[in-house]
Amino acid sequence: MPTINSIPYENAEDLNKYLYDEYYSTEQLEELNTLTGVVVPNIFELEMNTGVTSRSTSKTYYSLNYFNPLYGEAVWKCYLNSMDDVQAFFGFKDTIADPIFPSTGPMVESHAGFILDAGKLYASVGNGYSQQKVEIIGIDMTHVENYKIAYNTFSIMPLPVIEEQLSLPTIFSVERVWKEVAQLSNKAKFYTTTPDNIYALPGENLAAPLNKVHYIVQFIKNTTGLEKSIKFNRFIYKEVYAD
Repeated sequence: MPTINSIPYENAEDLNKYLYDEYYSTEQLEELNTLTGVVVPNIFELEMNTGVTSRSTSKTYYSLNYFNPLYGEAVWKCYLNSMDDVQAFFGFKDTIADPIFPSTGPMVESHAGFILDAGKLYASVGNGYSQQKVEIIGIDMTHVENYKIAYNTFSIMPLPVIEEQLSLPTIFSVERVWKEVAQLSNKAKFYTTTPDNIYALPGENLAAPLNKVHYIVQFIKNTTGLEKSIKFNRFIYKEVYAD
């Protein structure tokens, strides 16, 4: 039986939605830029560029907010020109407002995404009241990588690695598999005395995205007067029902 991404044809309807966008078709993408920020669509590539004015931003998002992080998987293939003096986000987000970065404060808005801030890459989730994030070590975002979010699990498909075996010539591994880099909490426990006084008990400030539709948002901002860019070669969203 022929397969599509290892899914038999007879089961393909279980996906319900399968969005495959290599960014040559951008009619569903909206953009919000400030100062010298700009979006440059090319065939098989979408470049988001800040320009050279400090604190310029470039943001894109799908105009439909039907992406539920609790029932879907999303994959981005992208790379940056630099990890220094830049802030970036791509992932599920409840609103299209600019992300809040770790150097500024917690982003408690419901979300599940990859965050770059001050040269550090994080996996992050929020549930509207608190944020949980984990730093991801050893990823050079100036190289092309595949990034995947599946509910509370964050994975990266690294570039081929050099392998040395005995006295044989050095070769590049052609096997590319997903490597799980973070699995954040999948529950949240909160207690309240009044609607405006919500808090978590010690050890229970666990965050998870809300069970609702979100936007897919991509964002980049420079923190100095240097041009920063992120280039997306592919975005894939697959809806998977757990029930």
